[in-house]
Amino acid sequence: MALSRRIRKIWNALRQPGTLRVLYQGITFTPRVIVHLGAVAAVAGLLGACVPATQYEEAKSASEVESAKRQRAESDLATTQAKLEAANAELSERDQKLAATEEAVSESKLENSVAVKERDEATGLVDQLRGELGRAGDDLRSFAQQKADLQKSLEAAKAAQAAEAAQKAAPESDAHTVAVTRLVRDLTAALGDRVLSGDISIDVVNGKVVLAAPSELWFADDARLIAGAENMAAAIAHVLVLHGDTTVTVTPPGESELAKKRGEALTTAFIAKGVAAPRVTAAAIDADQPPSAQVELAFLVK
Repeated sequence: MALSRRIRKIWNALRQPGTLRVLYQGITFTPRVIVHLGAVAAVAGLLGACVPATQYEEAKSASEVESAKRQRAESDLATTQAKLEAANAELSERDQKLAATEEAVSESKLENSVAVKERDEATGLVDQLRGELGRAGDDLRSFAQQKADLQKSLEAAKAAQAAEAAQKAAPESDAHTVAVTRLVRDLTAALGDRVLSGDISIDVVNGKVVLAAPSELWFADDARLIAGAENMAAAIAHVLVLHGDTTVTVTPPGESELAKKRGEALTTAFIAKGVAAPRVTAAAIDADQPPSAQVELAFLVK
């Protein structure tokens, strides 16, 4: 029904005046229009097709750039990962070395502590031994001194005992022996510690009492008597005063000229202490004999 109505409308339209001429012109002109419209459509189609191609190329280029970036990023990531692994390996190795070093340091500290402790103990032991050795040395020196003192006391006692025995054994007519014995006793008593210490020796030689002492007990480097010598000279002078029949001969130490001056100094000292000048003489100095290192006093009992 609808198609019939459409056909009827078209037929009525064609029956209008001028309709056929218009239709003829339309038919004649239509191909041209169609050709132009086709060209326009073709151009429009071409233009429509160019836009997506450009976009494709841009997208493709962007994709390639993005892919290159991604590849570079992956390469950088792989390099970084390798560096990280190498760093971790180096860090682990350093940690191991550090642990080994700390262990070695700990052991070293322990060994050092033990060594210091042993050293301190050894030092303490050495100090203790030194103290004990020092005390032992002091004891030994004390014992040696006591022994020397006892030996000197024993020798002095033996000398006194011998003198006393000789005095008892001598006949009453032998006054010389008795006088010598008494002189030895009195000199020993007067000089006391000097005789006991061994600094001064007293002997009987050929009937004479000989007293000998080192030069340094009497003199320094010159001919002057030192302070202690004055006391010894006074003690000997006192014994000579008691034994009025005894004379003394002084043999001084040193070279001839020095010995002569020292002999004069001793004789002068005895005379100044109360001994008569004729009883004191200085021995002659023999220049051919080597100088003596001791002062010798020879007592002659008449």
